[in-house]
Amino acid sequence: MAKNTGLGKGLRALIPDEVILSADGEDLELDVEKLVFHVKTSNIRPNPEQPRKSFDRGKLEELGASIKEHGIIQPLVVKPDGKGYTIIAGERRWRAANMVGLKDVPVIVRDLPAEEVLEIALIENVQREDLNSIEEALAYEGLMGKFNLTQGEIGIRIGKSRTAVANTLRLLKLPEAIQNDVAQGRISSGHARAILIMEEPEKMTAFAKEIMEKGLSVRETEKRIKKLQIEGMVSPLQKKKVDTSAYVMEIRDALEKRFATKVNFSSHGKSGKIELSYFSLDELDRILALLGYNKDDQ
Repeated sequence: MAKNTGLGKGLRALIPDEVILSADGEDLELDVEKLVFHVKTSNIRPNPEQPRKSFDRGKLEELGASIKEHGIIQPLVVKPDGKGYTIIAGERRWRAANMVGLKDVPVIVRDLPAEEVLEIALIENVQREDLNSIEEALAYEGLMGKFNLTQGEIGIRIGKSRTAVANTLRLLKLPEAIQNDVAQGRISSGHARAILIMEEPEKMTAFAKEIMEKGLSVRETEKRIKKLQIEGMVSPLQKKKVDTSAYVMEIRDALEKRFATKVNFSSHGKSGKIELSYFSLDELDRILALLGYNKDDQ
């Protein structure tokens, strides 16, 4: 049974009887969104809109071993759902806890609309555990279709440029077999963007197979596509659509994930600039720390 904490009638409605409060005391003025509760693992369900569709079992086992030794350090974020809860953020921790037989887990309860639940799930995965590019594209598509967000609005929410969001969404134009290759890491999103120019599914599938068999890099892939254009394998109309910056886009995406901020590339022939954006002095300090710069050493 939950302890009596004087939370009030409306607040209590969010908290089922089996919840154990981790805070002690009587008649406290508490904010439910900051309280940590312990909820039975069996009363928690994964979010069906979770962008991540696959979980590495090896990494889950490692996380489970850590949880068994040290417990769950960072609580899950959940929302009330019938007699139980749906995960907003923390599905990997919940899965790992289940694997090691944990009976209950720490949670923070937040009653959020569906749009915010999906946004939080997306942001947590993109910035922490990294979705594969296809899962990321499907998550963007979900935000656009279900909540009428534009590519620019999605970019603002996750700290990426509209162009980066658009180029990720383009991957959904690939044949399903190639999307699976990207999702499984057999080819990169940079390879996939480069072969989109071929447009015909049969040609794209054949070329993806060649990339995997020969171990072509993104640059080698682009050179091979240009050669196919010269040989007439790609029509002049398609040639105008060639994305010659697939290699740069792949690097930019990696940098945006690494620094969790917007990254811009500008090129002038063989030279160019890389720009990292920051929106506060604290964020500047965070980025500088990631770059290995310590102002105290100056």
